[in-house]
Parts: sequence; structure tokens; C-alpha cells
Amino acid sequence: MSTMAGAATRHDEDARLRALAFWVGHHQAGQPAPRIGPAHAVTPDAAARSAARNERIGDLVRMIPQLKALARDGRPQVRATVARCFAILATARQAPADREVWRMLLGLSKYDEDADVRAAADAALAALERYGTVAAKAS
Repeated sequence: MSTMAGAATRHDEDARLRALAFWVGHHQAGQPAPRIGPAHAVTPDAAARSAARNERIGDLVRMIPQLKALARDGRPQVRATVARCFAILATARQAPADREVWRMLLGLSKYDEDADVRAAADAALAALERYGTVAAKAS
């Protein structure tokens, strides 16, 4: 029984890591991110892309605890990616209403030694201010 639960957890973890790799791939080397907002016109192709986007956003939402931990990583690329993930969540109107997230982003924005990390955290804070946050769902 425990191996079945472990297999399901491993699959969920792999899916979240694939989602993070997808977003990281779009943000490497300062490339502009794909449009995050809602689709303007829904065509069959757009509907499939929207569904895939929603699934990936959901994976990022489930990764919020891991993203908070990754914000303390020693590599500036990882910290910048974490900030960008929170910006993506904010523009998708899925950012958590969590003081820890604000505190973490404010710290990265003001005190991080890497300019790219500071810029990414500033952008994330601007997105949080513009799009807001959502309350955590009660389990």
C-alpha cells in the first residue's frame, strides 16, 4: 500500500518539476516570458494551450512551499526563477496571500547581491501589487 502512495507522490513531484522546468526554460537568459493573461479568443488550438497553461499554473501553485525554500538557494539563477514564478502566479491571479512570500520577495528585491535577482523580485512585487493575491484554500 505504501509503495502505491509513494508512486503517486513521485509522479506528482515529477509533474511539478516538469512545470518548473517549463517556466525556467522561458525565463533563461532574460528572454521575455510568454503571455500569461487569459486568452482573447478561444480556438481549438488556443483551448488546448489554455488548458496546458492552467495545468502548469496549478503545478506552480502546488509548488509554493518548495519555491519558498528555493528562494534561499545559493545560485542567483534559482532565486531569480523563484521570483519570476511568483510573478507568473500573480499575473495568473493565483499568487498566495502570504506574508512570507512578500517578506521573501522584499528581501530579494532589496538585499540580494545579484542585480538580476533584485530585478526579478521587483517585477514580482509589481505583479503582486497589480494583480493581487488569493487566500489559501482550507484543507
